[in-house]
Amino acid sequence: MKAWKRIVTVLLVIAVILAAVFLAGRYGWKLGGFRACQGAGITSVEVNEKAVHITGFYPGSFPEGFCGYYAKEQDGKLYVGFRFSAVFGFFETGDFDVTIPVKGEITEVILKTSMNEISVWNARTDFLPQSEQYGVYVKLERDDVYSVSMSYDGFSGGVRCADYTAMDSGEYCFMDNDIMMASKAADAPVPFTITVQDTGGVVVASGKFSFDANMEKMYLTVTSDGKIIEDKDYEG
Repeated sequence: MKAWKRIVTVLLVIAVILAAVFLAGRYGWKLGGFRACQGAGITSVEVNEKAVHITGFYPGSFPEGFCGYYAKEQDGKLYVGFRFSAVFGFFETGDFDVTIPVKGEITEVILKTSMNEISVWNARTDFLPQSEQYGVYVKLERDDVYSVSMSYDGFSGGVRCADYTAMDSGEYCFMDNDIMMASKAADAPVPFTITVQDTGGVVVASGKFSFDANMEKMYLTVTSDGKIIEDKDYEG
């Protein structure tokens, strides 16, 4: 009988540990705030007086399950980040459909991670899927890239994986749409710089370009030999 009780006790301890690991993976990441958030594909954004409704999906090729969102409302803007996990990918999809309550009037919804902010909705233009967002896109042809940054006239931003792993190669990543506004305001092309770094922060590629609002979208490719070239024939 005592042996049976010990077995039951051990099983209960294991169950508690597994439950703790599950809950930590599902909810504990929120302690990290936006630093723990990842990029996400956004398919729709609806804003009303009381809430913001967002649907989307995990954008990576390896299936990861949706864990939840982290949001902050500030100065009429709603900052929101999403979290996915490979553990939950075995029994949940990466698709999500969330309704985020808000206290005040929202004029802009911003997708935020530890290193990047992308406006996905604003009161002037409503929601535009990524394929219709105007600005700069970057594609990687090398697998040792950990961050891509873009800078121009007082602006500096970039993209990287929230878990600090190498970025996926092969598909275009949307960098920025504010440069479209800057070009329109200046009524002239805006010069900018793209900098690509590896895990140690070493620059493996860089290039200077100019974005003209009349072109609407600009597609750049980081080649395997460290060059950054413009793909003028690509149509997203």
